[in-house]
Amino acid sequence: MKFLKKKLLFSLFLNDSEYHAYKYLYFRTGEFEAGSVRGAVNELVNEGLADKLKRNRRSRFRLTANGREFLLKNLPCLSRESRPWDKRWRIAIIVNKIGPALRPLQRHLRLLGYRHLSRGVYISGANVAETTRELLIKNHWLSQVVVVESRRVLGADDQQLARNLWHLESLSGQYVEFITLAERLIKQSRSNLILLQQAKFGFKAVFDSYFKLVLNDPGLPKALLLPDWQADAARELFWRLVELAKTAKI
Repeated sequence: MKFLKKKLLFSLFLNDSEYHAYKYLYFRTGEFEAGSVRGAVNELVNEGLADKLKRNRRSRFRLTANGREFLLKNLPCLSRESRPWDKRWRIAIIVNKIGPALRPLQRHLRLLGYRHLSRGVYISGANVAETTRELLIKNHWLSQVVVVESRRVLGADDQQLARNLWHLESLSGQYVEFITLAERLIKQSRSNLILLQQAKFGFKAVFDSYFKLVLNDPGLPKALLLPDWQADAARELFWRLVELAKTAKI
C-alpha cells in the first residue's frame, strides 16, 4: 500500500468513531496535493477500508472495521496489547531464483517487519505467522516461499540479533527525540491551543514524526527490545496531543 493511503488510514484511526471532512485529512497530509489526497481516500472507500458519507454535497470519511484490522496487522506497534514473546523466530526463505518478479514479495516481507538476513532469507521476531500466511495466499506466493519457525538462531544472541537487524539504537534515539518535541508542544499549547497549528513545531510536525516511528517500529516483543525502550511513553504523549488537537478542532 502506498505511503499516502497508509497515512490517511492512520489519520482516520486516531478518531475512528467520527466522520471527517477533507479539511481534516488535508491538514495531516499537507505535503501532498489535495487532488492526490481525494483520490487516495476514495480508493480506500472502494477497497472497503474507509466509509464515505455525503451530505449537502460534502463528503466525510470514517475508518471501517476492515480498515482498522488492516492497519493493526500492518502496523502492529499501534496495538496496545503486549504479548509475551513465544521465543520463536519466523524465517522466510525464497526458494526460487530472485529477480524482478519477486521484488514485490521482498517488499511485502519488509513491510511486515521482516529483515534481510542473507540472500533470499528474511527473519522476524514478531508473531507474524498468520499475517505472512494470508499474504502468501492472497498473492499466490505459497510456492515461492518456505516459512520456518525456529526457537534458536545458532551463533547469535536473541537480543543482540534484534538490535543489529532492526537498528534498535537508532530507533530508540528517534523515540527520545519525539518525546522531547511532544513534551514541549504539550507545555506550550496548554495555555494557547493555536500553537498546535504552527508549521515548524506544531501538531503536524508531531503527527509526521510519530507516523514515521510507527512505520519503522518492527513491533518486536519487549523481550527483544532495549531495556530503556520509550515507545509506550511516546504513545501516551502522542495521544495526549491528539486529544488537544480535537479540542482545538484541527
